[in-house]
Amino acid sequence: MKVLWLGHNIGYPPKGGALQRNYNLIREVASQCELHLLAFDQPVTRPEHITPEDCVAALSKFCASVDWVPLRQSSVLRTRYGIAIQGLVSREPYDFLWLRSEEMARKLRKAVKEFAPDVVHFDALGLAQYHPLVGQAGTVLTHHDVESSKIAVRATKTANPVLRRYFELESSKLVSAEQMWCPRFGANVVVSEGEGAVLAGACPGLEIRVVPNGVDTSYFTPRLDPGGNTILFCGSMDMHPNQEAMEYFLQKIWPRLIAQSPDVKLCVAGRNPPDWLVQLGRSDSRICITGFVDDVRPYFQKAAVCICPILSGGGTRLKILDSLAMGVPVVATSFAASGLSLRHDKHLLLANSEDEFARAILELLGDQALRVRLSRAGADRVHEVYSWAVVAKALIEAYEFTARNQAIAG
Repeated sequence: MKVLWLGHNIGYPPKGGALQRNYNLIREVASQCELHLLAFDQPVTRPEHITPEDCVAALSKFCASVDWVPLRQSSVLRTRYGIAIQGLVSREPYDFLWLRSEEMARKLRKAVKEFAPDVVHFDALGLAQYHPLVGQAGTVLTHHDVESSKIAVRATKTANPVLRRYFELESSKLVSAEQMWCPRFGANVVVSEGEGAVLAGACPGLEIRVVPNGVDTSYFTPRLDPGGNTILFCGSMDMHPNQEAMEYFLQKIWPRLIAQSPDVKLCVAGRNPPDWLVQLGRSDSRICITGFVDDVRPYFQKAAVCICPILSGGGTRLKILDSLAMGVPVVATSFAASGLSLRHDKHLLLANSEDEFARAILELLGDQALRVRLSRAGADRVHEVYSWAVVAKALIEAYEFTARNQAIAG
């Protein structure tokens, strides 16, 4: 089977969220299909020392071809803020304006003509605008989260009335876009049953396939319990849900922790931390803010506990799966763990108030037997259900279904 993967990011380096998912699924699919990758390059998703050419070289080890288009921001109107302002007077959502490119359209037409793919994989709702360019190929649209729902929730949590109204309008535009574009695809891919139910509610009658997030179990392998008192949060710190989580944790939970355990330490590992977080790390010796790291595994190896105090956003949290694969016990909100087939007190600890969260961390720091029990059960679970080799089978089945139906339709 020939697959043309149209990406909103190039999928390399695989550090964080959608980048991890895309890289690993591309690699797994390419081991079984002829996969051609055409994607936008977003400089913000890679460190400065890694060039687009480096990304192409890495991905060409398993892809049949790799091509990319710069996500241009050469003028004020092409910056994120400029596009957001344009969005105020446009009927289209932000992502459709952000991902609009004549160069991408030209390269996509060329790729479809040259490779004659059986299936074109669209990796974000904002890319659906290119659907008319792929001819008779089968099409699959991935939703890393249901964007209309994610933005609607963000609106309810935004105190600023102007921003709240902006998010309300954006959510309404996204619902319209989902209803317009999603039915045109042979299959819509979501990361959990819950996300599928949300999408089906907005767009009844869709063919919806669940392809969960996963973990590279050959890369993230269980470590020995290091003991100690270090807690770890991993995540791209230019993403709103991660910033919100750290604000919540540091304002509401951290004071409770240090009141009972003054020597506890916090490490926050992830690209582009905001200035306020960097300054906090400089002023408090117990808090380490790393910024981008090439390899997060040494931080997992030193951590006694990983935390995931996520309160909003969409999709499912790869950071939980990575932590469990490394054998690091996790404390998470129920929201953070939603969509994952994990059980409280068997695979991780769930905590939904400030006091519960602090108590769960302190309990783990003080109980090695509990840490070991959760570590073993969590690692076993992700190996069984969430290895990328297992996850990719569901995506390939969606491709086969779509290609078969398209062939019947002629």
